[in-house]
Amino acid sequence: MKYFAFILLTIGLLAGCNGNPTSSTPSYDEMKKMVIDALQTEEGKKSVRKLLDDPEFQGMLVIDSEQVKKSVEQTMLSKDAEEFWKEVYQDPKFSETMAKSMMKQQEELMKTLMKDPEYLKSLESFFGSAEMNKELGKVLQSPDMRKEMQKVVEETIQSPLLQTKWQKLVEEAGGGGQKSEGGGGGSEEKGSEQGKEAEK
Repeated sequence: MKYFAFILLTIGLLAGCNGNPTSSTPSYDEMKKMVIDALQTEEGKKSVRKLLDDPEFQGMLVIDSEQVKKSVEQTMLSKDAEEFWKEVYQDPKFSETMAKSMMKQQEELMKTLMKDPEYLKSLESFFGSAEMNKELGKVLQSPDMRKEMQKVVEETIQSPLLQTKWQKLVEEAGGGGQKSEGGGGGSEEKGSEQGKEAEK
């Protein structure tokens, strides 16, 4: 930003040089108006575009961007910022939006971690500990967990996709049963006919 201020100041000085040399030093408002007027001209726009295309100036902007990044990081890690984010994350809508926006990154992170042998070993060691098994047992036996598990099962059963699969399985099982019954009936009839022929 300081480089842009330098540009504006330069344009303002150039614009001021075009005036009457005997006039007094322009005030802040007059200088501001001259800078704005100069930037709105074609020559002013060309000068700004030319400066932005200058590799040396672009290099200075990159350095300035690093300074901005450092300032932002310091601000984000301050106590005021910490209190601000605590309040923001208490908003359900904001939390939901943030979670949705980070979902893809979290999925990619989990996929990467699940392929990491060291992470898997640490995970196995963590869940295999006696203390962790004891805590998991308490959680699974708690009324809240049972209620949640029951809710998940009910939602799964009521899933349209699962209902369609179940209906298809029932129809296939019913069709197979009818065929078996039909085959059994034919065998019984054949057996009775053979018995009658033997009696004759």
